[in-house]
Amino acid sequence: MMAYSNGYKTAFTELSCSLSTPTFGALPHDLVGTYYRAGPAMFSAGSLPPPTNSLVKPKKPPVPDGTDVERMVAHPFEGDGAVLAITFHGDGRTAGGGILVNTDGIRDGIDESDGTSSPRIDTAGKMTTRFRYVRTNAFTNERKKGKKIYVGMEGTRMTTAAAAARTTSVDRRIGNDISSPPFYRHHLLPGLNKMRKNTSNTRAVYFGKRLLTLWSGGLPYKLDSLALSTEGRSQLGGVVKRDDQSLGAKAAIDSKKNRILFYGIYEESGSSMLNIYEFNSKFQSIRDDDGLVKVKLPGLAMIYDFAVTDNYAIFVQPMLKVNGMQYMISKEPGKCLTLESEPSLLHIVARAGNEQAGAMKTVPIPYDGYPDVNLQFINAYEDETDGRIVFDAIRSTDEGRGSSSSSSSNAQWPWASTLSSFQSTSAKKSLWRYTFQPKTGVITKECITNDQIYFGTVNISTSGQKHRYVYAAAGCLGEDIAPPQGIAKFDLENPSRRENWFPESYEFCGEPMYAPRDGGDDDNDTEDGGYILSVLFNGRDEKSELIVLKAADIQSGPIARVPLGMAIPHGYHGCFAPTDEANWTYEEIERRAKLADKMEKRGSMWNEVKSDFSGLGLRFDDMEEYFGELM
Repeated sequence: MMAYSNGYKTAFTELSCSLSTPTFGALPHDLVGTYYRAGPAMFSAGSLPPPTNSLVKPKKPPVPDGTDVERMVAHPFEGDGAVLAITFHGDGRTAGGGILVNTDGIRDGIDESDGTSSPRIDTAGKMTTRFRYVRTNAFTNERKKGKKIYVGMEGTRMTTAAAAARTTSVDRRIGNDISSPPFYRHHLLPGLNKMRKNTSNTRAVYFGKRLLTLWSGGLPYKLDSLALSTEGRSQLGGVVKRDDQSLGAKAAIDSKKNRILFYGIYEESGSSMLNIYEFNSKFQSIRDDDGLVKVKLPGLAMIYDFAVTDNYAIFVQPMLKVNGMQYMISKEPGKCLTLESEPSLLHIVARAGNEQAGAMKTVPIPYDGYPDVNLQFINAYEDETDGRIVFDAIRSTDEGRGSSSSSSSNAQWPWASTLSSFQSTSAKKSLWRYTFQPKTGVITKECITNDQIYFGTVNISTSGQKHRYVYAAAGCLGEDIAPPQGIAKFDLENPSRRENWFPESYEFCGEPMYAPRDGGDDDNDTEDGGYILSVLFNGRDEKSELIVLKAADIQSGPIARVPLGMAIPHGYHGCFAPTDEANWTYEEIERRAKLADKMEKRGSMWNEVKSDFSGLGLRFDDMEEYFGELM
């Protein structure tokens, strides 16, 4: 297990721009676009030194993980977020279709701005890789001081055996899940404060020419799509009115209407307010209902995921007991919240533009001994035959192996160094299908597979529509709890058909991401006609690779393996942008990356990246919304 544990080590360097070549197989010529993935990468606070010419010098230099326990975060989820970006160049043609002629490793490309020729690097069969930290306010503050500042979740993360003894196994396995985003994600003190650290480490989303990173409990951060430089917090074009409001760490795509939806929750002990925001393909609020739906939820609602269908947004709310005194004094979730052993609530909310926009139907989900909590939605749809609402999700339950006595040691770095310590603070995760019949109000659920799986995904073209295949990272011990390691594919029309591929015992895959073929024929337009991408961490050599598999033939393993040039820590969620606008040349990316590095090195300016037009009172993303294509 030390091989897996090695994936929770701080990345002390970034990757500005690097052209990567496969060491096994070949990248498909019809794999074109950009893959993004977010995840925590700094576990020893303030460990990325500022530029050498910075006027602000940290009091303490970076140190190896574990050297200074005062600088170590108490849980991997508390690590500062970083984004990996990989642009696939296919056969080396430009986005505009210019033909490139090979000349000693240099290609002559057409400069579409003036029609002249300019030398280009041969990128056929290669990919351009970047890895950069998100410069959140919290990251910048700790980077300046060279120490850990934000400690609001320390008590919840249970760093001592005494603290572990006071908590339930639900808190340890679900509340502080080590292998994926845990149920306890942020401090409950609202607004901008030092108790709630926005690490922006949970999900990377690219839509409407914007790249955002998400974290539950704060605003998203907007990044440059090419260089990954941070442009600042985003209020989604001014739709989110205050900069101390928070959004969830999920964006749902409506593939049929080409829209994206976000949500945010005002969490209060008595009741909570749910806001659902909907944007068109240009990232502008839809006209219907101003793209905003508001509904009131019972009690303190801790909801971290959702899904959409043609007409509805779907949420599942577990029931919580709030200790009023502790809520008033500390607002630390591990101290003031208890997960109730009772049915969770399914909320079906009519989307903006619907005749009944904002109307909500709530029904309890049948209780089978475990609440439906911290669900990871994979996809949802409305059945055209009878109007049923169907959604698939990875469900976390408090069952499995691992004793409570090992939990305290697992709360300290190195995390998950033994299988028993991993199992003691990892929830059992399995694939479930939920079906709701609106006419009768009856909801049913069934387990598709009880094998341990993580990070379920589908072909993005089926998002919000009926799907057949689900892809997921899988543990190697079947139904027993084990770290995400291989890639699994499930055929929901024929559940007995399942494909698996597992790497070496010291290699571990992350979230599988579907990538469609560029300009494919009819045979390649099937739901599994594209490719599956995943970041593979080699824990023995502490290196990472990008692997590519055929979605229709997972069991045969990778058709290409490409070294990334560094160790990328275990990550969470990402996306693939196949559009022409995400098919940049190596030269375009390199120029933007050099500019980003240059801007950061400009003296004391390194420590604050602003995207405000203060004279107009508008943020940069607001300007894009108001002036659209003129920007």
